[in-house]
Amino acid sequence: MQLAGRTAIVTGAARGLGLAIAQRFAQEGATVVMADVIDATEEAEKLGGRYIRTDVSDEAQVAALVAETVDAYGRLDILVNNAGIEFAATVLDTTVDQWDRLMSVNMRGVFLGTKHAVPAMTDGGGGVIVNVASELGLVGDAGVAAYCASKGGVIQLTKATAIDHAKAGIRVNALCPGPVATDLLEEVFRASGDPEGMRRKFEELTLLGRLGRPDEVAASAVFLASDQSSNMTGANLVLDGGWTAR
Repeated sequence: MQLAGRTAIVTGAARGLGLAIAQRFAQEGATVVMADVIDATEEAEKLGGRYIRTDVSDEAQVAALVAETVDAYGRLDILVNNAGIEFAATVLDTTVDQWDRLMSVNMRGVFLGTKHAVPAMTDGGGGVIVNVASELGLVGDAGVAAYCASKGGVIQLTKATAIDHAKAGIRVNALCPGPVATDLLEEVFRASGDPEGMRRKFEELTLLGRLGRPDEVAASAVFLASDQSSNMTGANLVLDGGWTAR
């Protein structure tokens, strides 16, 4: 029960990594608010928390998410900025609309979540922000230019936010998973036209020869959100099976 008595918001919580993190946080004693554009009311009720429909690219909705959470539970201790989207394209093949849409979720969503969570956390004496980035924020890869750019930006925003708000008792760290077996990654595999070939490519790029599991990422998120990482801020926790070690 490493998160007992704490209130957490997890964005992009209806499926994939967000769902795994929300479930694990609840197991560790947190009250969890699940935020997503996909309905997660039933799952949130199972976890003893609530679902609030939120488009993280919309400031009014993000502000309402934080306000409703504080009104309901009296405090906000943890924010996991997890919501994200991806598509495969080089810079030349990326349209301005595609670029703007991805950045509005992957970058603006982290910015807005942080902007509205920090005052609430400051009022409560501190808190923890976990930004879900990617190994592709540390190294590049072919055909995912916008995604790489967005995740690199998340890592730098993490560092800047940690510097700005440490004195308020707020720790901010990034979690950088490698390829994880989620619905989103399966969609990427299918879009490639050769899902099995793409899966093998990803597995071979890791030193461990396999995709990560959502529960592994969730366990790392608990570490970053809990007192176990109390001397850690402005850092990246890389969980990529060795992808970036080469």
